[in-house]
Amino acid sequence: MHRIASIPGGWSPNTEGVILINQDPAPLVIITAADTEIQTIAAALENFPEDFPELRVVNLLQLQQQLTIDTYAAEVLSQAQIVILRLLGGVSYWAYGLEVLEETARKYGVKLLIMPGDDRPDPNLISHSTVDLALVNQVWHYFIEGGIANCHHCLEFVAAILLDYNYQPPPPQIVPRVGLYGIPPAPLEKRGLDDGGKKGSLGDDGKLDDGGKKGGVDCGGKKGRVGILFYRAHYLAGNTGVIDALGQCLQGRDLEVVPVFVSS
Repeated sequence: MHRIASIPGGWSPNTEGVILINQDPAPLVIITAADTEIQTIAAALENFPEDFPELRVVNLLQLQQQLTIDTYAAEVLSQAQIVILRLLGGVSYWAYGLEVLEETARKYGVKLLIMPGDDRPDPNLISHSTVDLALVNQVWHYFIEGGIANCHHCLEFVAAILLDYNYQPPPPQIVPRVGLYGIPPAPLEKRGLDDGGKKGSLGDDGKLDDGGKKGGVDCGGKKGRVGILFYRAHYLAGNTGVIDALGQCLQGRDLEVVPVFVSS
């Protein structure tokens, strides 16, 4: 049983054989093309009790071939109670998949929440949903704001409204489109730098001590400043390990680090 479907990197549906998605059915299925969104959902699931309804997540990019879509609909979507689809590019981008999804919903009574995969409204796309559009709009705004907390509350909201669970989540919490990110301190065991066989280490003041050699940057008595620009989606998903590592390394060279996340 796999909550989140994955395939090897580099696979192309245009050149390789058909890939069938190996997932057990579940009451709630989410389809999205954003890897960071999948990471956020996975992180949000860690905080739920065991009695929360089972959930499956699949990347839309894996559902491109007709046989793959037909098989997934027959084996997984037909047994779901709720399917949430996050679709970039509008109806025409995934026309066959949407047609199969709607047919499956009519045949098996699946509740569909269909919404854009970004923050641009698409009334035509949302109208393909089979539940109240105000509910779809609320779920969409949880996804727009993003982050683990909003994702957690989104799943609670869906479970409460459509599956009769006793949750009372807050409305979507606004996350700035641009903001500063705080680099956490480097772990003590990682405060060593390998420089061509010469060992350097970070002292108690966080500066590089490399045996008398200057490890910082001479800026005329002023500490140098380095900006790191990265996507807000990685901030929201908690996918900041590389930013932390880079920032800690630069701080170890007596540089002031200014990490900024942006939405675009």
